[in-house]
Amino acid sequence: MSIKVGSAFSGIGAWEKAFDRLGMKYELKWFFEKDKYALTAYCAIHDVNENLNKGDITEINVDDLEDIDVFVYSPPCQAFSVAGKRLGVKDPRGTLFYYALPIIESKKPKYALMENVKGLTTKGMKNLFKDMLEELEKLGYNNYWQVLNSKDYGIPQNRERIYVISIRKDIDDGSFTFPAPLPDNGVRLKNLLENEVEEKYYINNE
Repeated sequence: MSIKVGSAFSGIGAWEKAFDRLGMKYELKWFFEKDKYALTAYCAIHDVNENLNKGDITEINVDDLEDIDVFVYSPPCQAFSVAGKRLGVKDPRGTLFYYALPIIESKKPKYALMENVKGLTTKGMKNLFKDMLEELEKLGYNNYWQVLNSKDYGIPQNRERIYVISIRKDIDDGSFTFPAPLPDNGVRLKNLLENEVEEKYYINNE
């Protein structure tokens, strides 16, 4: 039996790729991606038809969406990132999380999995993050969150991200825990780089 999955702010589908690598049997019911280049990449990587794409999440009609077991979403992070202006909801991109809530309320997935930048948990954004968690709780979910660094899980990159695992209260037994860091596997960035790169990929002096 496969898990029914819905995806928003899908990008190239990192959540879906994780499911693939874990050997999970799942069926993608629909996804939301408005960037045409990301859409092309997503469909190529996951071998899915563009007809599954619902486009712009701000124009959502939840009645058009099939029911799902798992909802994965990674709202744009620019409004929260320390690399940006940190305008929060004053930046239109900072409000997009709230467009995911009607999906969760209507489809009531067993699990809703969100990823975003660590900046969402830091000074100036804490109240907004608290509000996000409270909104999810009102919809009937217990939330578990933690900042994880990819370098602790076998990836040669120092990349901190917050993960929010929302479990529907009627099925949550309170046993969820985040995975412990893995032993250093010795892989470094240099191990992944090609020794020879075609000239066309270099920027010229001009």
